[in-house]
Amino acid sequence: MHLKETLKSQRTLKVIISILILLFLFKFIDFNLLLSSLKNLNALFLIVLTLIPVNILLRAWRLMIILNKDGKLISLKDSFYLNLAGITLNLFLPASSGDIAKSYYGYKWHGIKEEMLSSNIFDKFMALFSVFFIGTLAAIFLKLYLLSLFSLFLTSLLVFLLFYPKIMPWSLLNKLLSIFLKIRLDEKKLESSFMVSNIIKFKTFCISLLAWIILYFQFYLLCMSFSVDITFFYVLAVSPLMNLAILFPLTFNGLGTSEAMIMYLFSLINISPTLAILVSLFSQVVNSVIPGLFGFLIIVRK
Repeated sequence: MHLKETLKSQRTLKVIISILILLFLFKFIDFNLLLSSLKNLNALFLIVLTLIPVNILLRAWRLMIILNKDGKLISLKDSFYLNLAGITLNLFLPASSGDIAKSYYGYKWHGIKEEMLSSNIFDKFMALFSVFFIGTLAAIFLKLYLLSLFSLFLTSLLVFLLFYPKIMPWSLLNKLLSIFLKIRLDEKKLESSFMVSNIIKFKTFCISLLAWIILYFQFYLLCMSFSVDITFFYVLAVSPLMNLAILFPLTFNGLGTSEAMIMYLFSLINISPTLAILVSLFSQVVNSVIPGLFGFLIIVRK
């Protein structure tokens, strides 16, 4: 009961912090420009919507490959449903931890415990590694060398976790799960499930690159839908920073911090705060709320 009350209090605090940040950011909004931009939303937004399932499908394919490394455990359809469940959980959990917490439904629906948790952690690390890698190359291309060094540093950290799996603190993770969720896992299974062959690492890396490029092309098209003057390479270059804003743990699914980060990044290239906040909020709806509703229906029906 104490844990439930603590989690409820944390969620309430995160919602309050997100609302306070948004209220502060709304001071910078030109409501005439906001209404004008909404009225002039163009047909590119339809393409933005059609790309929603494409990105989720690629993420599902990546997770399926990781889980099935030693034999078939789930299908692509199963993995697709799991990813939708993760997006739903991200609406309520901090720092995109729903991507890991969906392991619960993987166990509940398929009876896979340690393999599911390890695979989802590996999947998350591979996704972050890939976006930091893309950001590094794009920043170098645009001669944003300080940003490229920062992205390269983050990429290097993920290299150690992905290619030296023995440094993962499985015993600590097991202890935390035992304390908070009364669950004990087989640490050897956790470790062996996290050890993925170089071929699978390469395959999932390539899939991740494609998934991120499509996701940020979708974000670029969303900007174009509101006639925001921005280049695709700039979007890719700042993508690591946009992801870090989402991972900030003290807000509700990055709400508020994402808008603040995008407003700052857009201000560097003279884009109105109004358009920055508008694009960011629409991006939240497109990539979190819409698929999250479908994920909720799947969780309820299962």
